[in-house]
Order: sequence, then structure tokens, then C-alpha cells
Amino acid sequence: MRNEWSSVAQLALIPLGRTFDAVRLPDTIVHAAAESDEPCTIDACLAEYVCGPVIHDPGGRRYYALVPPGTAPGWKARGTECLSQGTYLGVPRSDHTGLNEQTRASYWSVPMTQPGHLCNPLNVLALVTIGRCFADKDEA
Repeated sequence: MRNEWSSVAQLALIPLGRTFDAVRLPDTIVHAAAESDEPCTIDACLAEYVCGPVIHDPGGRRYYALVPPGTAPGWKARGTECLSQGTYLGVPRSDHTGLNEQTRASYWSVPMTQPGHLCNPLNVLALVTIGRCFADKDEA
């Protein structure tokens, strides 16, 4: 893994399902919940509401909330997907904690504070519900 983090991509591919699952969140839902497109505002909103680590992939326009393994089978939130076994996630180095406008590389929107401290799936679901509500209003 260290070799992957030192490569040009500075991402390590981590298999999901053992240590954590990941809820893939479209940026439209996250931005609507945060009521902002400003990265600092979004990061603060995510830190407050999901209370755990979140990776942002600006190129893919997605966020990944890291949740406990075993979350995927029961996950049912419209517009999102919980990824688990059989999937690998590109995880940035721990020091990649802000948007780099030049590279647009994945970074920690909410850094991991300690091993094993993950987002509560109910908090992620609440964020999705709020984001969907605001996004649906904007589309109406």
C-alpha cells in the first residue's frame, strides 16, 4: 500500500467489506444538504453530520462515506449505493485533506481521526434524506 500512496496517483486501492464499506454519494445530494458548492463549507457540513471519514472524488463528482462493514446489505437510499465486498476503493494518502484545483485528485473531505472510527450509517442516511429533499425542491 505504501508504494501505491507514493505513486503518481497517490491512491491505494483498498478492498471493501472487511474493514469498512463505503456509501457512494453523488455531489448533487451532498451539495444540496450543505446548501453550498464551496468545498470548505461542504467539508464542515459533512464533519458535523456524518461524524466520520469521507473521501471526495472531485473528478467523479462523488463522495464516499466510510461506514462499518456489513452496512451494504441493508442500505436502501435512493440515489446512493453502499459498496462492499468485491469492490475496491481508491483511498488517498492521509495528508491529502483539501481540494487541489490543479490535479482535482481525491482527498479526505473529512479525515479519519483514528482507525476504526467510521460514519454512523444512520447519520449518512439522514444527510442523504436532507440532500434529496433540497435537491428535489430545486428540480421542481
